[in-house]
Amino acid sequence: MSNFFSRFPVAVWPLMLVLFVLLLCWAGTPVVQALRFDHSAIELGEYWRLISAHFVHLGWAHGLLNSGGLLLVSWMQPTGKAWRWLAFYMLSSLCISIALFFQGEVVTYVGASGVLHGLLIMAAFYSQWLELWRRVLIILLISVKLVWEQSPWYADTGVGGLIGGYVVVDAHFLGGLAGLLVILVVFTKSRIKPLA
Repeated sequence: MSNFFSRFPVAVWPLMLVLFVLLLCWAGTPVVQALRFDHSAIELGEYWRLISAHFVHLGWAHGLLNSGGLLLVSWMQPTGKAWRWLAFYMLSSLCISIALFFQGEVVTYVGASGVLHGLLIMAAFYSQWLELWRRVLIILLISVKLVWEQSPWYADTGVGGLIGGYVVVDAHFLGGLAGLLVILVVFTKSRIKPLA
């Protein structure tokens, strides 16, 4: 299976995810309701929702907005094996959902924006063509946005109205944190030399 994944450049996988996201948008409300994060349904054992919620969206505007983020990931042309990027998508989806579940404040949730914050941070870090200063700037801007969204001064400036629901900024924070942690681990491992 990993041989199949290795045949495609990393930049192609976000494009395939865009197609999947848009297909699910086209599928409509019944599919969204069957796949969304639903706290009470998860309590009853519908655990697939912990991952599937990050592929479905509130509607076309929401799906297209998140697809734009996936296109940015593709545009940055990050290095690495495609299966690792997909593994990050799945694992960070699971971690975000588990955190939201135990937090208990979110009843329903859909969208890829939480995972996207982590993907964008990592794509900037691993970009094949962006200059170092641009990569650092992108990571800093996303990090500042995450901190701002957690501050008491943050207020939704209309994105919720555009997508047709509320923005779960905690998902953004958790996804961004996952991306930063991956970078920190990789950076630390490259700095630590084994004892001779």
